[in-house]
Amino acid sequence: MPNQILHLSLTKDQLADLVNALEDYRDDFRTKAADATRGFGLDKAYWDSRVAEVQLVLELVSVSGRLNRH
Repeated sequence: MPNQILHLSLTKDQLADLVNALEDYRDDFRTKAADATRGFGLDKAYWDSRVAEVQLVLELVSVSGRLNRH
């Protein structure tokens, strides 16, 4: 899938909310990966890859937020 370019104008609170939501999303995938090791749900490797994907987005958002502070 091609990359999507997003142009967002966020307040500090909105950026913090976005970062928090991404962290929660990532942590939920970590929980699902742990559950997978006990035989629940999809394969652990799948959830680990989702954790990595969300972590990358989180890092991009965090870096962008730091670079664009006025």
